[in-house]
Amino acid sequence: MGLFDYLIWAAILAVVAGMVCAFDGSRDAFHPLMYLGPMLLFIYGWMPLKLNAANGLEGFFQNDQLVYVETINVLGILALVWGCLSCGCRIPVPNAGATLSPQLGRRLLAGGVFLGVLGIAAWSVGIVEVGGLREAFNQPYHGGWDDSGYIRDAAMLVFPSFLLVLASGVKRELRPIHLCLAGGVILPWLVQAFFTARRGPTFMIVTMLAMGWYLYHHRRPAILTMALSGVAIGYLILFLVVNRQNIYLGSDFDFTTDVSSMVDKPDTGNEFIYGTGALLSAEQSGHFFWGRRYAAQVLVRPIPRAVWPTKYADFGVPELDYNAGTGEGFSDALGWKGATGSAPGLVADLWLEFRWLALAAMWLIGRAYGTVWRKMRTQGGIWEAQYVVLSALSIYLVMQTIEAVLFRFIELSVPLWLLWRRDRWQAQAQPAPGHPPASWEFAAARSVGQWETL
Repeated sequence: MGLFDYLIWAAILAVVAGMVCAFDGSRDAFHPLMYLGPMLLFIYGWMPLKLNAANGLEGFFQNDQLVYVETINVLGILALVWGCLSCGCRIPVPNAGATLSPQLGRRLLAGGVFLGVLGIAAWSVGIVEVGGLREAFNQPYHGGWDDSGYIRDAAMLVFPSFLLVLASGVKRELRPIHLCLAGGVILPWLVQAFFTARRGPTFMIVTMLAMGWYLYHHRRPAILTMALSGVAIGYLILFLVVNRQNIYLGSDFDFTTDVSSMVDKPDTGNEFIYGTGALLSAEQSGHFFWGRRYAAQVLVRPIPRAVWPTKYADFGVPELDYNAGTGEGFSDALGWKGATGSAPGLVADLWLEFRWLALAAMWLIGRAYGTVWRKMRTQGGIWEAQYVVLSALSIYLVMQTIEAVLFRFIELSVPLWLLWRRDRWQAQAQPAPGHPPASWEFAAARSVGQWETL
């Protein structure tokens, strides 16, 4: 084995060690590293391992280039794992048995229904604009569309709607109406996720369904259940992408169950190949963004192009119009061009933005996930919903770019804060029937090993 192979195994070892430490300390199958880890293993471990074994990287990179990039990948993984574990793992759970006050329960249900109506209306507008359901889904990787970005993004309001409706039922008295409303608001995106074979929405839906249900019931799946479910979800996502060209209305649905081409097919759209190329291109050109792409997503993206047609160019990031600014300089640096619509993955995206400071950014991201997880464990309430949102968006974080996470997180997170803020709505949790009021001393006395599992 060469140095590159050893670095791949070092990346795998770093992720596995982080996952073991996280679960051994927390006994929580929903610790951030328990789902971030497998995605990191996929893009920085399994994928380069398979590509290298099939000699699929030789036509794109020299060995010293691969060693340099994988070294950065390993350092980035270590930084994220360290940041995540730095919040601690052995955390008491004083919110055990907490439920919603009647006032907050009604408010969450009403707010969830309102957001759901807005989201379904926006989704429907996009379908109508292309001529109806058949026209929207009668060809691969298609769907609804509207020229207004506000309409397109508003369709995602069904996700916070689902979390609010589910919480209003599970945390008080679950009734059929809650299940019907929750299923109704998420149904359009279930249809969209299947017929467009998109990884992101599919992962988001599954995560919100499963994690929302467990967290709101204050339970966790057994580690074996979590592992098997993770494998099944991973296979489902790869299956949809591999069969994308055969999934549409009117198709004969001639599927293949072999998903290996998503891992070891050496093309310019492969996440590891594209991410490696993006990092090397930035290194050769010396062109880094130093936060401008991320600032543009927050400050400039909300302004319609009809009002400001050249907004990204005027802001100094015209590159954002192509692959979120990650596809520049491939031809000059490497002699080939990255595929349109590709994404470089977390480490390369941060490297394009901050170069060596990307390692500090990786630590901060891990710390942020660990902090929200800690607050979810110790405080519950709004932090449970926010943690579900962070977890659902993690596939965009690891597999795509920070830009793909930023605007989605703002859109999904802000409505939850506005409807669930305790200081505004006096939403103090009440103890569930049959449970004494939880206290920090009582919860701290409970060992982590007594955590309820299914």
